[in-house]
Amino acid sequence: MEFIKSGKTKDVYRLGDGNYLLRFKDTVTGHPSGESDPGGNVVIGSVAGVGSGALKMSVYYFELLKKHNIHTHYVSADLSKNEMVVRPATAFGKGMEFVLRYKASGSFVRRYALYCQEGEVLPEVFEATLKDDGRDDPPATSETLAALKLMTPAQYDEIHSQTVKICGLIRDDLKNRGLELIDIKVEFGIVDGKIALIDEISAGNMRVYKNGAKLDYLALSSLI
Repeated sequence: MEFIKSGKTKDVYRLGDGNYLLRFKDTVTGHPSGESDPGGNVVIGSVAGVGSGALKMSVYYFELLKKHNIHTHYVSADLSKNEMVVRPATAFGKGMEFVLRYKASGSFVRRYALYCQEGEVLPEVFEATLKDDGRDDPPATSETLAALKLMTPAQYDEIHSQTVKICGLIRDDLKNRGLELIDIKVEFGIVDGKIALIDEISAGNMRVYKNGAKLDYLALSSLI
């Protein structure tokens, strides 16, 4: 097993068979202000059990998506070691993040506060951003990505469609538990020549409410 890198929430290793091992850590991401956020660029703290919860939740949702024939990088997991094995994926550029928003909250309100209020219902707003912590993850349109030769318009449209479908399945699962999905961040790459969902699907990637109150990482993980 070859160590590749240490990320904000996971350590990455290359296995002998060409797959990768992700070891989940107990770190929480957010903004320098200390506010936790699914798309945050800095580690704002460490909470015991966050890594274990993130892995368990990811496994649950990857298995759910598998039943719906959705292509992902997930292979297997060892819950006792906080480890997940995934297939190798080729990133778009240096990596991208995609957010689907059902209600206005977090960074969306900070950007557009002149025109919206916290909790305002949105028509499934889809956003694409480039992974670039130094530039606060700049947003990118389909035209911008094509001009930068990072993604074709057809790939953008497919990711948009897949994001709506995947997040809809997760939203329905949460709704069946009496929970409300406000927004969620997902990532895609090319796996075995096809666009596939990658990274994780955990409490750290979504904002979820119960009875009008935001659930923290551990509370949401325990409910799933």
